[in-house]
Amino acid sequence: MGLKRLHKGEDIDILKREFGDSLKEVSPVEIAIIEQELIKEGISVNEILKLCDLHVKLFKETLINTKLKEVPIGHLLDLLMHENRYLLKLVEALTMYISALRTSPNSRELLEEVKQLIGNLYQSLRLHYRKNQMLLFPYLERRGIVAVPRVLWGCFKGYRMKRR
Repeated sequence: MGLKRLHKGEDIDILKREFGDSLKEVSPVEIAIIEQELIKEGISVNEILKLCDLHVKLFKETLINTKLKEVPIGHLLDLLMHENRYLLKLVEALTMYISALRTSPNSRELLEEVKQLIGNLYQSLRLHYRKNQMLLFPYLERRGIVAVPRVLWGCFKGYRMKRR
C-alpha cells in the first residue's frame, strides 16, 4: 500500500492524490493493523518512528473525522478522551495568551500566566501519557497488538530524552 511507498521516500502529496478516496475509508484500527503488518514484514519500529509524522499527515483527514462511539462513562477510554479535551483547552488558552503577548510583549502578568499554563500543560501531559503507558499499552500488548504500543513507547522515550 501507500505506507510502504511512503517509507521508500515517495512524495506524500502524490500518495494522497492517488489514494485519496481509499484513505477516507481507513479507520484508526486499520492504521494500527497496517503498522503491525509493516513490522511483521521487517520494517523496524525505529523506521516507523522516524515516519510517524508522515503517517499522521497521510491519514490526518481520516483521524480528525473519527470519533469513538458508545464508550461507557467512567471507562479508561472515556477518561483519556476527557483528558485529551482538557489538554486541547490548555493549548488553546496558551495560544491566546501568546498572541496577546505579541501585541504587548512587556506585560509581566501575561508572561506569568503563560508560565503557569506551560507548567500545567507539562504536568498534565506527563500524567496523561503515563496513564496511556501504564494502563492502555499493556492491555493492547496482551491482546497481541504490539506495533502501536512499541511505536508509541518509542515516541515517549524520544520525548523524555529530548526533555533532559
